[in-house]
Amino acid sequence: MAGRFVVFGGRQRPRCLHFGWQRCLALVFASLWGSSAVSLSASETKFRVATFNCSLNREESGQLSRDLAGGTSVQARKVARILRKIRPDIVLLNEFDFEESGTAVRSFLTEYLQATGDWVVEEPLTYEFTVSLPVNTGVPTDRDLDHDGQKDGPADAVGFGKFPGQYGMLVLSRFPLRQSQVRTFRNLLWKSLPNPLLPLTSEGGKSWYSAQDLDVLALSSKSHWDLPFVVGSQVVHILASHPTPPAFDGAEDRNGRRNHDEIRFWKEYLTTGPKAWIIDDAGVSGGMAVDEQFVILGDLNADPVDGGSVTGAIQQLLQHPRVNAAVIPQSDGAEEAAKQQGQANLRQQGNARHDTADFSDRSVGNLRADYVLPSSGLKVRDASVFWPLPGSPDFELIDCSDHRLVWMDLDTGSP
Repeated sequence: MAGRFVVFGGRQRPRCLHFGWQRCLALVFASLWGSSAVSLSASETKFRVATFNCSLNREESGQLSRDLAGGTSVQARKVARILRKIRPDIVLLNEFDFEESGTAVRSFLTEYLQATGDWVVEEPLTYEFTVSLPVNTGVPTDRDLDHDGQKDGPADAVGFGKFPGQYGMLVLSRFPLRQSQVRTFRNLLWKSLPNPLLPLTSEGGKSWYSAQDLDVLALSSKSHWDLPFVVGSQVVHILASHPTPPAFDGAEDRNGRRNHDEIRFWKEYLTTGPKAWIIDDAGVSGGMAVDEQFVILGDLNADPVDGGSVTGAIQQLLQHPRVNAAVIPQSDGAEEAAKQQGQANLRQQGNARHDTADFSDRSVGNLRADYVLPSSGLKVRDASVFWPLPGSPDFELIDCSDHRLVWMDLDTGSP
């Protein structure tokens, strides 16, 4: 295996083992962070899962840990308060910068989620299991991927980023992780996907990327993770990712096409049949077994109706036979925001109540970008988007990010 999982239980504080950016380093904390253990029952069937692009990304490596030190970051306090209000059992945080030291994660857990003080009224929130893995953002390729004549810009990295780990992913869970069954697909090349939707130039329809480019360009702009958590007596796989936004490119639509194929990966992973091309970072091939339960989480950067994604991109999952997409999380706040902000929102065709991201009203408007998509074998009990109405006590919290937390209550047991 091209990496190792390091797990610490009980009251120990985690330490880290590092193997370099070009290998599949897995950094997994299992710790109580000095708090008493959360009781886990084998008969437990109900759980709350959430995804939140919390925008805890910074411009320089190490800046996030410096900003979080001492528990004084106003932005991180608001992120923590939202989590402490919703209290998900498992949550994916997109755009939480990855640091090999784990300092930012420790600070966020202890100085924000578990903090007390006059800035917080919600009960402390403890997660025993913390998964933080390297991502492709900011990893240099020494290739001119954006055709600007340079090879060292953020758009020339494997995934757009100014430094390795920018816009990272973090999963927090109160349920234990089956480490031996974790799969990551950070190193799978885009060209490995059968009939990939690779971009073409406007001059003669030639490939935008050279053969040398495609030898280093991974499919994942961040990564794709399959994390199996034990919920009571059931294993539930969290399928976490954060496809690149379908924007910030040209007529070749290289980001839009990559977004489509990053979403398509989960479609292929869940579809039965030979999948020898699906090779994880440990060298194991194949997709997910047909009897496994899962939840797809993440800022997938694709609205079903509006926005700039490739037509049908998110429908690859919404219409998949193994996915239960019938219950759509929504909010009154999203509907009201679209009315008040107007402009591009007035031209949209989708249901504003389903929006999860507050984007520029001059261009795309608000969109449904963030998803909690359970497998058909899991029962949906409730779901919502945390988007309070103006004037409500929680409205002040949502300016911490341009995305909103999306949550869903699920049940592994009988109806």
